[in-house]
Amino acid sequence: MKNIIIAILTLLLCALAVRADKMSDYRAFADTVRADVFAEVPPGFDVKDIPAKYSGESAVVKAVYENINAKKKTGMGVGVGIVGLPSITRRARVEFGHLMRMLIHVNDKAALEKYSEFAFDTDDKRTFYKSYEKNRHTIGVRLIKPDGRIVDIDTSDFVEVEEGKKGDEKSRKLAVPGLEVGDDIDVFFFTETKLQNIHPDPVDFVLKAEAPILNYNIHCEIDDNLTTQYRTLNGAPDFTVGRDADNNYILDLELKDIAAKEPRLWYNSLQQSPRIMMRIFNRRNSESFTPKSAKKDGLQQNPDVNTMLEDRWDIDDAWLDKGAGYGLYYYGAFKDERKLTKALNKLAKDGTISQRQMADYIYNLLAYAYIGNRYSFDILDFAKAYKDFTKMFGVKMEAGLSSCDWHEPLDQLLNHKHNIYFMRLDGDTARYYFPPTGNPLIIAPGEISPHMQGREAVMWAKKKERKQSPLQFFTIPVTGTDANRNVTTLDVTVDNTMLGIRRSEAYRGSTKRSSSSLISLEDADKGYSSWLNRYGLNPVIKEKKKETADREERYADGRKEQVEAFKTEIESYHGSAPAEFIDGRITDIGIDPDQPDLCYDTEYRMDGYVKRAGANLLISVGKLLSEQIELLPTDRDRKDDLYIGNPREYLTVINLVVPDGYEVNAKSLEALKTSVKGKDASFDVEAEEGSGKITVTVVKQYLSPTVAIADWPEFAKVVDAANAWNSSVLAFERL
Repeated sequence: MKNIIIAILTLLLCALAVRADKMSDYRAFADTVRADVFAEVPPGFDVKDIPAKYSGESAVVKAVYENINAKKKTGMGVGVGIVGLPSITRRARVEFGHLMRMLIHVNDKAALEKYSEFAFDTDDKRTFYKSYEKNRHTIGVRLIKPDGRIVDIDTSDFVEVEEGKKGDEKSRKLAVPGLEVGDDIDVFFFTETKLQNIHPDPVDFVLKAEAPILNYNIHCEIDDNLTTQYRTLNGAPDFTVGRDADNNYILDLELKDIAAKEPRLWYNSLQQSPRIMMRIFNRRNSESFTPKSAKKDGLQQNPDVNTMLEDRWDIDDAWLDKGAGYGLYYYGAFKDERKLTKALNKLAKDGTISQRQMADYIYNLLAYAYIGNRYSFDILDFAKAYKDFTKMFGVKMEAGLSSCDWHEPLDQLLNHKHNIYFMRLDGDTARYYFPPTGNPLIIAPGEISPHMQGREAVMWAKKKERKQSPLQFFTIPVTGTDANRNVTTLDVTVDNTMLGIRRSEAYRGSTKRSSSSLISLEDADKGYSSWLNRYGLNPVIKEKKKETADREERYADGRKEQVEAFKTEIESYHGSAPAEFIDGRITDIGIDPDQPDLCYDTEYRMDGYVKRAGANLLISVGKLLSEQIELLPTDRDRKDDLYIGNPREYLTVINLVVPDGYEVNAKSLEALKTSVKGKDASFDVEAEEGSGKITVTVVKQYLSPTVAIADWPEFAKVVDAANAWNSSVLAFERL
């Protein structure tokens, strides 16, 4: 026992020594970088006064300075020698530095809270024998007081944070003690990356923030032996380009007085904020994939989109033309794959099911394995497998390419990875099949992902055909309110000061985004298995005993997590936690193409919604509608169009049982009714009494994917009406 204790203590001491060494290295690195950075005064960092027009702003960014320095090096590196052992060889390397520095003026308590803590990345070091990457990250913070005093913050006093369900999202967080309203914060983030046989990460310059920016400067110094591609998006200005004495490319950009701010609501920064995307390639590397467009040194400003598309086609032409060779037995996910293949072939040859039905069935069969991680592949592999499977069973499909709304539009493509393949049923331009991605992850066959609607797309053609005739871009359809609908039904009873609530939800299309995270792996497995049990087929996932035990354990954990998720959902719906949670369960995961609603039921009790006024009762019926958006004064002064995404409808039906011994006050019932309609949105409430209950029907609609800023005041009236209705009270009088 004594020896075990000594061994444990030794291990602990070794771990502490390693951590101490790492901290010592970090401090030395951080101190050196901080001294170098703060020794410089970039443009705009000597600004003292803020224009009077910004005096009411919560925060003002006095200056932003970004610096990119990329150098090609040829030096010694780790390679693979005899019998796979590591060896030292000459390698193509890149040394890459990215500095982001800001000077922020804190004008009120909201800004004080926002900037009292900063997060930055953890260091990492990865070796892949031939490939090698080392990233070091540091932060520097100092406060500049109104009287000119400078207070340095100890940046080694950070906290390591692990977030995410599995703790796989790691970061460092640094508190900023002593920060006060009226201070300036001079903060920088610096990343040093040393690369061997791989390319630097893409860089994204966003020329807009949540606060006004007085000065924004970018300076890039990039080795001409590297390949640099960049694209200006959403109205961003272009760089001034030059060369220095060493023939490096020098890119500069200076902007003054960026008054426009990113709005808090209905705004997609990736699609609306001016930005410049940049990719830098070391084409001489021997391991990391280099697209054809980047195999020539130099600078490519806003490259032709067809050239960028050819990068993608070049990778995928083979499987798009002849297939990837995937059969149901390729991955081995199902029992009796050959028997299942034979049965599906018979259904196809006999004409027992239509091409659309077969396409739907194969989609859900593949999604069943994909969602549960039974197939080890990504969304590109999903597209490959889906194309192969449908072709195998005689379904004629066309392949297309588009991009999600968190990437650049396809007709402005820069990064060949920023796209998604989809399939379209031949001859049916309205029938699309997208890989499960984003939120919601689970969608029904033929359902157009909300992240893809209204996006630019192009259908694939063979290389010879592409040379003869340029590909034509088109827009993926945007579905209407009927395809993006949330129906909420509440059955409510009064029990003293409590309300007993049974609430059923049905989400369709883009409205699924708010609830798809409630689906557990167990729900998904049962939902897919049940739906696939048709046409005389019953696909069963292949598992070993240990895999079955592991799955059952995940099921048990998932049930516990789901209870907490339902409690969080209730709190999100009402704006307050339930007094008592009774039950929550998924009733339909939403994969039936003919009835694609994600449905669940919850049962709980809410306190504080019933008040007594003498002998009468006052019930906060407005709180039975989901919590509505409240516009802040800062939201009203808007300069940008609204990005709604998809037209949507929210229908809420409240059935409130009249308490025994009471009758409803007719005037308060009439006061519930309202109707506010605009070109892009509407809010309507009807209320009636009958059969011993009060029925309130609330309909809120967003009618357009985007709202022009000229129509913002009218749209805001609808939002205000919905928020005001949250305060509605229904009176009941004692008989």
